[in-house]
Amino acid sequence: MDNQQALFFKSIKSALPDYQNLALSVAEELGISTNEAYKKIRGDSNLTFQQIIKLSDSFGVPFLYKPDQLPTVTFDYLSVDQEIPNMLLYLQDLLKNLKQIQQSKHKHITITTDDIPLFHFFKYPELTCFKLFFWSDSVMNTDVKFDPSLFAAEIIEISKELNQIYLEIPCTEIWSKDTVHGTIEQIRYAFEAGYITKELAEQIIEQVRYCLTDMNMYAISSKKTIDPNHIFNWYNCDVLGSIAYLVDFKDRMACYNRFNTFNYLRTEDQIYCKQTKQWMQGLIMKSVSFSGQGEKHRNKYLYNAFAECDKLLREMG
Repeated sequence: MDNQQALFFKSIKSALPDYQNLALSVAEELGISTNEAYKKIRGDSNLTFQQIIKLSDSFGVPFLYKPDQLPTVTFDYLSVDQEIPNMLLYLQDLLKNLKQIQQSKHKHITITTDDIPLFHFFKYPELTCFKLFFWSDSVMNTDVKFDPSLFAAEIIEISKELNQIYLEIPCTEIWSKDTVHGTIEQIRYAFEAGYITKELAEQIIEQVRYCLTDMNMYAISSKKTIDPNHIFNWYNCDVLGSIAYLVDFKDRMACYNRFNTFNYLRTEDQIYCKQTKQWMQGLIMKSVSFSGQGEKHRNKYLYNAFAECDKLLREMG
């Protein structure tokens, strides 16, 4: 158990802000002396089961134990029904996770996706509401029409906060050739099925174009903010295979896999995360870079994406 205990404390340390001392934080949560806290951190004193639970709950860090002979992976997930009222719970959980990542001293997110990463369209209210509306299968199977006013102001505010926090986290995004196409087809379907008006459809398409313009700006400078530490790498790979988010904290990793449209499975199993990182690095080797000097390929990709937007606008008349 010593090794797992050491990894557990490393995870807690990574989750703490830089100004917060690990030993003092552990001592306060467990009601023990600082000296005893140091013993537990060094592995000289074992944690009790109750202490593990208390620390996990307090710092939001799971204690993972897996017998070596059993190749299993434990995932956590937030159970969210596909209904608009529960989107608030989903976004609140997402915000909690993203804030924990942001507060870590070392962090980097690598994303493989065949849909525009949700953090980018969270900047635009109507596009945000449309994507959340479209993801709600139960709504799309009824006669309810899309109306941004159906969504609480809190949903919009949390979405904007998620966008701002994401911009401050260094990341690498690997898009497929159909990443933008999926959103365009969703708008086309919703318009043809009568779920959205022509005016709203045009507004949403315009915001998709804004998203792509943002991406171009990030790629040109290879960062998403004026902070040089907020590195941004953008790649294009024709075949991805899955939607995954890998968070690298330097001394540990966490992986988020999308399922059921917008839900995600989360694990900190380091063997699984290492394999995912190797897979992503392999994809990058096969990818075309859009960042920095990748202007020629980036411009071609964006030209085709803008052309799809224009084509849909013409079809709507």
